[in-house]
Amino acid sequence: MSAIIRELKLEDFEELKTFLRDRYLIDEPLWQPHPDGQLQNMADPKKEEYRRNLISQGTSLVALEDGHIVGVALAGALYPSDVEEHGVESEQMSTDTILSKVVRFLAEVERQAKVFEHYDVPNAIYLNILGVDSSVRRQGLGRRLVAAVMEVGRSKGFPLLVTTCTSLYSARVMTALGMECLYSKAYADYKDEAGNVVLQPQAPHTEACVMAIRL
Repeated sequence: MSAIIRELKLEDFEELKTFLRDRYLIDEPLWQPHPDGQLQNMADPKKEEYRRNLISQGTSLVALEDGHIVGVALAGALYPSDVEEHGVESEQMSTDTILSKVVRFLAEVERQAKVFEHYDVPNAIYLNILGVDSSVRRQGLGRRLVAAVMEVGRSKGFPLLVTTCTSLYSARVMTALGMECLYSKAYADYKDEAGNVVLQPQAPHTEACVMAIRL
């Protein structure tokens, strides 16, 4: 693997957006069945602001091969108040879009995990996105990116790394690096008021799992 890993900068943002749209969201289990949701995700101004904020913290990484992005680890600080804020914001979103359904599901999973109560820490570094181009998968790049985020977290004094895995493959990467699953929610168990399953990713992706490791 010849990819070079370095800090993700704000000047990378436009290429990052292209990578997320063309290489990440199309393979992400929660978005695969919903092309409209992929577009909503990329067009949402709050999502863009959030990603810019993460980059500005100096805690996100990018993998480059021949000068182009082939992998990204978007990460930043997470505090207990953020968990509650995410939950409130998700409830205020319109309920008729796939974006709102995904955000609400992830906010609920995040809240139920009770990460800060479990580890009794004041903050954590949260890995929001781990994406690797299909052309360089199965070469250990995802693991390299996460391991590098761990080192960034340690260098900045974070006591914990947290992430929410929405695919079986990302969960395997985290497990291989020693992370533990604190809480999981099967997609089949997440239903609307009428009893219909809200999110239906394709097999083998059957659950979302909040994972963490002390740094």
